[in-house]
Amino acid sequence: MRIKVVHVITRLEFGGAQTSTLFTVENLSRKGYEVYLLTSPGYLSRMAEKIPGVNLYYLPFRREINPWWDVMVLFLLVKKLSSIRPHILHTHSSKAGILGRWGGFITRVPLIYHTIHGFPFHDFQPLIIKKFYAFLERITSLVTTRLIAITREDIKKGLREGIGGREKYILIRDGIDFSRFQRNRGDKEEIKKDLGIREKWIVGTVSCFKPQKNLGDFIRMAALLDLPDTGFVMVGDGRERRKMEREICRRGMEERFYLMGWREDVERILRIFDVFVLTSLWEGLPKAVLEALTSRIPVVANAVDGVREVVRDGYNGYLIRPGDVYGMAKRVREIILNPSLRKRMGENAGRSLGEEFDIRNMVEELERVYMEDVKRIK
Repeated sequence: MRIKVVHVITRLEFGGAQTSTLFTVENLSRKGYEVYLLTSPGYLSRMAEKIPGVNLYYLPFRREINPWWDVMVLFLLVKKLSSIRPHILHTHSSKAGILGRWGGFITRVPLIYHTIHGFPFHDFQPLIIKKFYAFLERITSLVTTRLIAITREDIKKGLREGIGGREKYILIRDGIDFSRFQRNRGDKEEIKKDLGIREKWIVGTVSCFKPQKNLGDFIRMAALLDLPDTGFVMVGDGRERRKMEREICRRGMEERFYLMGWREDVERILRIFDVFVLTSLWEGLPKAVLEALTSRIPVVANAVDGVREVVRDGYNGYLIRPGDVYGMAKRVREIILNPSLRKRMGENAGRSLGEEFDIRNMVEELERVYMEDVKRIK
């Protein structure tokens, strides 16, 4: 009997949770599982539609809370799950995580998992909103077989909020394809020439343009840096792009900023970075940081959540208190102006991550958990 596995994620936008989910369903299909993916369309839809053996269905998920709409989506979820009758339901992201797990409970799916790619509540929300989201996660944990955390910090945070007992949590790191970022992707100066970049030093980031990523601080840091012959590369896109463009223009830095949009050759773009910067206010375990470290690039990042588990202050980069733009500019400047420090941190970055951060290890660990629980319920 083939085991039926359904993965549910809110939207196929370009992000770490989405790319990991697509990698997971593709590899489970190859291993002989009957795999389904329920989601709403986005940038990665074309990629998802090409995965062999994965049954893809679109549902009208919306990120914002809308009781009537969410009830309608829950009804559609229940209908689809009733027709599939899966053995395993695995959800990702906040909206799909709540609706998906309750849909699984209603349709009596035997095993229900949720991967925490960062909780939906954080310290930058009004207290009542934070408490409401924590409450939703707390009651939904009651119908969850396993809570899969990608950071130790999220396990601590979940337990502090009473979300499930310790026995429900398991740590399985999100990962990347090491070989993709460790290969030589060409001469740095040639790549810069191809991209039309003139500056000697490059400070860059890879990020979705949304409030969580706090990219205004990246622009403010660039203005404070005051280093001639330094360019700033932003890979990504999103609803705050126009806002970022206006801020760059207001500071008169248009000629030194390069907004690349989404790129599928990010491993090549990283080749030109001298320093990688992450300004997020909250995070799970950002793939962009893993990719930068594996590419031997020093990282200067806000000291939030899972970032603190991979960036070691003074070893492979620097950790900064969120909002300390002056401190961030100081550390970036220090790395750029000190070649021996930059080289040492880059070498340390290249050996920072162990096998637990290999994306293939992530799927193997997940399958092991699936099999243990399937045997238990037989």
